[in-house]
Amino acid sequence: MEKEERKQKLIEELGVHFEAEYSLPPLAARIFGNLVVTEEIGLTFDDCQMKRGASKSSISTSLNLLLQLGMITYFTKSGDRRRYFQISDKSTFFIKKLEQALKKAANESKMIQKVAEYDKEYNIEKYISNKAKIEAYMHCLDQNESTYKETIEALKKLI
Repeated sequence: MEKEERKQKLIEELGVHFEAEYSLPPLAARIFGNLVVTEEIGLTFDDCQMKRGASKSSISTSLNLLLQLGMITYFTKSGDRRRYFQISDKSTFFIKKLEQALKKAANESKMIQKVAEYDKEYNIEKYISNKAKIEAYMHCLDQNESTYKETIEALKKLI
């Protein structure tokens, strides 16, 4: 498989992943995929349009969404009025993703505890039958939370 064909396949795979992982629309996901694998230092609006073959308004909407989500940034070059889009600093991006995962795990933990407390008070048989499973699940959530926190701190030191 030649380089360009492999690159296009990777962009498509990344697009599908970003759609699912970040709930992005298909075009925004593909543009982000392009920015992840490009060898260039930033892509212009016209580059994005050419690579995706979409309308100006669709490209504009997608780039604005990615900017709002903090997934991309842009820079300008002296004497050039164009904006060059690039993915946000990888360390900052990874920290944000881990913080989201940490928050999700913490919320999950709180809800499981509330259900267990309710069952313990009002449905003791259910509580007893689920106790070992809940403890195993909570242990997993606690380990994940610790790993997320450690990794966030390690990444912050690299910035």
